[in-house]
Amino acid sequence: MPFVKQVFSLPVFSIILARILYAVNWFNISSIFYLILIDFNQDISMLGLITSGFLIGIGLFQIPAGILAAKYDPRLIIVFGTMLLSISSLLSGVVSEISQMVFLRFLVGVGMAFFFGPSVILISRYLGKGSDGLGVGILNSAHSLGGIIGIFGWIIIAEFFGWRMSLMISGVLGIISGLLLYYAIFSLTSKSNANPSEGSGKVQDNAFYDSKNPLEMDSTENNSLSGFQVSIDSLRTLMLDKSMLIVALSLLGIQISWNLVSTFIILFLKSEFEVTSTIAGMIGVLTLIVNVVFAPIFGRLYDILRKKKWKKSDTVLLLTCGTIISVNMTFFSFSDTSILVPGIVLIGIFASGGFVIPYTMARRISVERLKMPSYEILAVSFVNGLSLLGAFWVPLLFSVLVKTFDYSIAWIIGGLLTIAFIIPIIKLKY
Repeated sequence: MPFVKQVFSLPVFSIILARILYAVNWFNISSIFYLILIDFNQDISMLGLITSGFLIGIGLFQIPAGILAAKYDPRLIIVFGTMLLSISSLLSGVVSEISQMVFLRFLVGVGMAFFFGPSVILISRYLGKGSDGLGVGILNSAHSLGGIIGIFGWIIIAEFFGWRMSLMISGVLGIISGLLLYYAIFSLTSKSNANPSEGSGKVQDNAFYDSKNPLEMDSTENNSLSGFQVSIDSLRTLMLDKSMLIVALSLLGIQISWNLVSTFIILFLKSEFEVTSTIAGMIGVLTLIVNVVFAPIFGRLYDILRKKKWKKSDTVLLLTCGTIISVNMTFFSFSDTSILVPGIVLIGIFASGGFVIPYTMARRISVERLKMPSYEILAVSFVNGLSLLGAFWVPLLFSVLVKTFDYSIAWIIGGLLTIAFIIPIIKLKY
């Protein structure tokens, strides 16, 4: 079965592994933050500042990273991003001041920006025809799996070895994944591509490539990455397209809820329920556990509905996901575990669709509406960057609301902000 072989190929595995370690270095900081607060003698506002610095880095560099990936070689950009975020995470373990931590988390975000866009494009190309949603779903599952390890696993590691050593460990593991990624997508694909008996074939439209070497295009194609030139007019068309902006806004709503839950849930559980770190970690990772399972399901569901040509399928799915997430966030204000735990599970399930759908919609708009297939990397990077950068102020607001009022008010405001940015999706027209 060629498709199964592609799913379990070393290039795909290396991308998934790098994505898992990417997520570990994303989420582990929130799980060990209670230890960092003690060390630096700070309050929750420090967590808001560090998170905002991270979001600015990952959001601000999505477009530059996408341009470089489209103009040169996505493989080079993804390896660079992996190494930058991993080294910055490692150095976060030796900081002596808050400002240093904020700056290094900013660099972690920059590295993740350089990883994200190319990873979405490369995994879809390695998987082959008709796998847009599945590719994004697999990446989201890997992200959630890394988050589970980062939240629950790093609580245990930090308790044993201290929070500084735990960050250094995650950085070293990220570097190792970067080296494997380099070997798999450069050395290995080059060797297999050199073997004439292996065969080749363009997979889908102008956007997909040889499964052995996804960057090796048919010589007749005009949009080869090696010859790609960024047009200011085309970039302006992409970034000012109404449909693209609506998709980015909807993703911003999902980012708001996801970042608030993943960043503050551990501290919330320890502060309001006075549970142990282990119990807080076990509850906190429920969102990510179900996300691992349901991200590919939502991805495949999207692919199936698209084939059935139901024009409003993506809009209805995304609006449903956003509404359920928003309602359950506001329920956190009751501070009741009988409501909180099911709410965390539901948020994880429907956040799966909340991420998969906008990314695939951005690619469709670029290729089908704007007729700009060579800008698909930039399309994904643009909506992701705008949503992340647009959410940088929310952790600061949340921490201020907690200090001024309490967690109940903060969760209600977070839920309302989530649905407010998703509602405009009803106006989407391809």
